[in-house]
Amino acid sequence: MALAKSVFCGSRRIDLIPCTNSEGRLCHIFRDISLWNEYIWILDLELRELSPGQLSLVKKHKAYVGAYANIQNMLEQTESVATLLHHLLTRHQCVSSAVIDTSIFRHHHQLICDALCKSLSLKKLKLEALQPATPASRNIATALLWLNQLQELEFQYVTFNRYFIDGLSEFLASTRSLTTFAVGHENFCCKDDAVAFAQALGRNQSITTMSFDITLLLTGPLWPEMPVSHQHADMLADCLCGNKTLHTLNVRGGYRERFSAVARPIVMALAKNDTLTNLSLVGLSLEDEDIDLITWLLSQNRTLASLKMITCDGRGVSSRAYSNLAALTSDTTLKELTLDLSRFNTSQYLSLFRALASKPSLKKVTLERFNDVDVAEICEAMRETGVQERFFIGTHCVLPNTIDALTECKELSSVIVMSESFDRFELLLTTLSLLPSCGHVTSLCLELRESELRGGAGSLIAQCITGMTALRKLELSTSVCGIGDAFNEARQELAHALSANKSIRRLRVYGPWFGETETETLADTLQASRTLCELYFYPHDDGCVISLMRKLSPNFSTNYSLLDMRVQRPQNAGDDWFTVAGVIHRNCSLVTRASHFVKGRRVKYCAAAAELVHSSPGLVERVQELASVDENEAASLIKISLKSFSELNVFMRLAGVVKCGVTCHSRDDGQKQLVDIFPECWLCIRKYLKVGDILDEQ
Repeated sequence: MALAKSVFCGSRRIDLIPCTNSEGRLCHIFRDISLWNEYIWILDLELRELSPGQLSLVKKHKAYVGAYANIQNMLEQTESVATLLHHLLTRHQCVSSAVIDTSIFRHHHQLICDALCKSLSLKKLKLEALQPATPASRNIATALLWLNQLQELEFQYVTFNRYFIDGLSEFLASTRSLTTFAVGHENFCCKDDAVAFAQALGRNQSITTMSFDITLLLTGPLWPEMPVSHQHADMLADCLCGNKTLHTLNVRGGYRERFSAVARPIVMALAKNDTLTNLSLVGLSLEDEDIDLITWLLSQNRTLASLKMITCDGRGVSSRAYSNLAALTSDTTLKELTLDLSRFNTSQYLSLFRALASKPSLKKVTLERFNDVDVAEICEAMRETGVQERFFIGTHCVLPNTIDALTECKELSSVIVMSESFDRFELLLTTLSLLPSCGHVTSLCLELRESELRGGAGSLIAQCITGMTALRKLELSTSVCGIGDAFNEARQELAHALSANKSIRRLRVYGPWFGETETETLADTLQASRTLCELYFYPHDDGCVISLMRKLSPNFSTNYSLLDMRVQRPQNAGDDWFTVAGVIHRNCSLVTRASHFVKGRRVKYCAAAAELVHSSPGLVERVQELASVDENEAASLIKISLKSFSELNVFMRLAGVVKCGVTCHSRDDGQKQLVDIFPECWLCIRKYLKVGDILDEQ
């Protein structure tokens, strides 16, 4: 297949050169990654470094901008992007992950399939919008057989037919590399296809993590009818029951009560599985029989370490069944439990916590969807049973009769204040005035009406934000009404409060909180911030987004903390959005490399990244995730890693200057050389010398 050797992005050319990645050295493509992204963003795609030196092709929703933001240009560019994708997969070992929307490349499916067949190092693949009875479906089914290094496979919005399932079945039976398999929002053309899919899963001997929606049990089109395949459910249950490799299973529910009947065989099968360690059941319809089955599962299973059951519709479940489940958890191997409290009453909290507290191996319990009016009783029960260190409460929506709980319940860390929850304006003001004294609250969501901001709440909100020095996440939402002088004054106070608060890591703004003046203040805040990691900015005026991007783009490269920004209609901001997004992309790559350096990846570009972003809160969070430690331990690990190459010889080896250590030829004049200086002197030099300052050998 003859392919182009270069493509043009505007007036600039992208040369299609093979991968130059090697041990400790980045591929040349990393130097031009912003240019690549500018070209492929037209199709909502982006190259991102999710692990050091490895690129992933991911979806970047609503990222297309400027001259490319129209359908005609998208159609014209699709073939070129398909060519780039082919080059990336077949010529670059540094590309290990890809998301492919087959509907976008429906006219170039052969090129995509050829790329999959010839992929050098693809380890993770997500396929979207694959339709039956199409050439793409048939060719991709064949291409799967060539992916002998694939470790993770996900399907989204795929309709399975027999031809595709035959190819998938052969792949699942033969693969020894695939460990993660996920299917979401899928359905089958007929019941026979559903049965064949279950049989295909049964032939696999490598998958350790699997996720699926209950919609997987559907046959035929999703609307208007959704026939459920009971035979498929039984066969899928048999597959789960006999599986000897599965360790993690995530099941997401549907929207019809009859799903309960077909989910039941699956729950029953899990009780007989003796390898499962992590189970998540989300959004299922449950009845007494289902809870009894889960109780039985816990009594029989001696491998399950983590159980998550939330947003499950339990209207048909009695308190007896839940009580039995709660009591039994104290006799299991569980270490982590996420529990939905929506069906518990106040008299059951204490007995529940006592039962769970009696099991010391249960290290973490997360309580979700509790009745907000019961928050004081829940916290009191936690204190009485002494489980505050292991139990964590989900988000609490403040009500008129729970205002006092804000200061009394130190267990609360995430709260929502909605003006519609208060029948009197004075109660809202009281709530806002109490928040600065709540040092335990780290996440706050304010949903207010514009009239209340004009009524005097604006100043209190500003004082609240300024005074909450432990606040990490803030979400602001307001409705659109008439905007007058009082509202403008409130917006200005808010903008200055956000600038004054140095603890916020994540900021989300929805509605007309910002005008032109406030947007300028926000731009200055972002430019100077060393703590803000995430910004969602959705004002009702697109001009605010354009203004923000225009103000940020000239000097935003000095920001090393922001890792995620999502804005309303970024295409209107043109090249300014490309510039800002490029900085965010760079920051994400640096944090990725630095976190792996902290974990022991001793290569030059990871060390250079650690020096640049060592003070970033985003790095602390990433190390927490990788090392499974708390915030203080993560910060300590970062400091230790930076000290690990402070010594002269270690620094020079890491920088690639020497292989072993520094030696100097003796001088006739007796002058001191580099190896003769005291360690303290070398550390003074190191203040002005970074690993990244030393250029790689060309």
